[in-house]
Amino acid sequence: MSSTNSSSQGKLDHIRELFETGRADQALQFIEKTGSQTSELKNAFGVCLMRVGQTDRAVTTLRELVFQRYMCIPADTPPLFQANYATALLLKNYNQPAIDIIEDLPTSAHPYIGRLRQTIHQWRKTLPIYHRAGCLIKLYPPTPVIMSYPPGDL
Repeated sequence: MSSTNSSSQGKLDHIRELFETGRADQALQFIEKTGSQTSELKNAFGVCLMRVGQTDRAVTTLRELVFQRYMCIPADTPPLFQANYATALLLKNYNQPAIDIIEDLPTSAHPYIGRLRQTIHQWRKTLPIYHRAGCLIKLYPPTPVIMSYPPGDL
């Protein structure tokens, strides 16, 4: 493992520890201070932004990471990065693009994707019948999707 990768992994481990103790604000300060040179750290930065309520910045950060200056999401973009971007969109009530992304992700790619899918499934059950009918033809209303867990994952 190169020193950059081990340094990056050490930073991610530290961020994970901060998340586990509910200190996303400190994780954000840590990344802002040390920088986010790798895609994994940029992803962590986006997750931190979501967890501290800076959703607009999270959408921008994760969109740049996921789309990599392309018009469509490149095939080699990690599913977790896409799931985190979709989560940021959900937090903004941009449900249409968010759910479209989530539905294209393989559940087996990461446990967080399974949690998101389950959350969407539960959300649909709470919708009025006319909105549930719209969901059948992929028309998702911009009503809040409530998550019972912190948004995003590393």
